[in-house]
Amino acid sequence: MFMDPPTHTNGTINGDAVVESFDPLVFRKYLLSLLPPVIGADPADLDTLFVDEFDERVGRFATEAGGVIYVVKIKNEADGEFLVFC
Repeated sequence: MFMDPPTHTNGTINGDAVVESFDPLVFRKYLLSLLPPVIGADPADLDTLFVDEFDERVGRFATEAGGVIYVVKIKNEADGEFLVFC
């Protein structure tokens, strides 16, 4: 008898939601180390990301089953401005 391999998607296994622990502090540290070299952000400018609701919001986002988010940053050569699409 053959069994179908498990289907893993963001937050689910075979369609059943999986709740795992998520530490917003670890995610905050990750963003603080990732964003400055990736997008050239000044670490002081990143403080605006971490509002009072940050821990609650990212915790809720991390445990929700849902689709993938892609962010694309494109430079407009005409005026040098950057466009961000989600």
